[in-house]
Amino acid sequence: MNQVRVVIFIQILNSFVSGILGIALPLMMKERNIDIVTIGLVFASLTMIFQLGRLFFATVSDFWGRTLFFVLNGFLGVISSEIYYLARTPLEFVFGKVMEGTKDGSLWAVNRALLLEKTERKWRILVHLRTAVYVSYAVGSLLAGFFIVWLFYEGTLMLCALVGAFVFPTALLLVGGRKKRFSVAKALHFLDFRKKEKVFKRFLILFFVMGLSFGFRSGFVFPLFLSANGFDAEIIGMLLGLQVLLAGSFSYLFARRFEMEKLILLSGMFYTFTLVLLGFSSSVFAGILVIVYGAVEGLLSIGQEGILSRITNEESYGIDIGLLMMGLHSGNTLSLALSGFLISMWGFVAPFLMSAVIFAFFYVTSYVILKE
Repeated sequence: MNQVRVVIFIQILNSFVSGILGIALPLMMKERNIDIVTIGLVFASLTMIFQLGRLFFATVSDFWGRTLFFVLNGFLGVISSEIYYLARTPLEFVFGKVMEGTKDGSLWAVNRALLLEKTERKWRILVHLRTAVYVSYAVGSLLAGFFIVWLFYEGTLMLCALVGAFVFPTALLLVGGRKKRFSVAKALHFLDFRKKEKVFKRFLILFFVMGLSFGFRSGFVFPLFLSANGFDAEIIGMLLGLQVLLAGSFSYLFARRFEMEKLILLSGMFYTFTLVLLGFSSSVFAGILVIVYGAVEGLLSIGQEGILSRITNEESYGIDIGLLMMGLHSGNTLSLALSGFLISMWGFVAPFLMSAVIFAFFYVTSYVILKE
């Protein structure tokens, strides 16, 4: 079976579940009287666990191959959904996030790397992967509110576990044994960012800045922002589903239509403008802007995947991508943890404005470096 299609299909199943959990979890935690500061800290735990697992799995997979980690993803998908099914306290939700973060880390450690190995059209296949993520996440988000109403939170989480279980046999269709003998010295060489090219080091810092910006509007922020503006679960799911569907459409339609550096600058300016407007919006206008943000997200993703395809090394795709994402998710963890505190003190305007201002440094600097 075509290996690229199997990878994309596994990604679709994972993103569908992520779309459901992205709506269901923050609303379920709110319903179970967990305050917004604690919710922020719980969601922040996901990104750090995700990235630590991702870097470890990516390092090993560059030597042993990718298949094992797709199988692990399916197994942990079932475990994490079952933990959320039983969770009632913040600590139990943190445990669920540890499992979910490890699950996601095992997939994202190998999905881009395997696709880059299987095709010559590297930027395009990464954009197609991101499009599949957006569309399947959107479908999960669109249906999440209805699942919550029809199946309640518990039934919705059982459905997520069933989808995760289907990943396991699908992953067995992938062909790929051990690539080469594991070498600690070689792994440490690839992990040593001091030995990377100058442009890689610059983008390692810039990906941290990007993650710092994105954390202020990630995870629980949009669902609870919409909830605070009077939208119920079904409408929140529909709005965020439409947002992600729009992101997928734009990432597909505008792939390779612009020079990468110009696209990064243009999409970054739109990002700052949209986040500032979101900070001062309310009611119906807030819902409209949340959907419109999807177009900006789709354009941003093209530039991000273009950077990855240009500056990573063929000998160490997994490790190089893992290092860059370590920067991104370290920044994301920090700002996501702070978001709950900012919202509790100054409302949603604070994280949105912080995100808009910080991201300006990323896209302006990236434009200058790429033009060089």
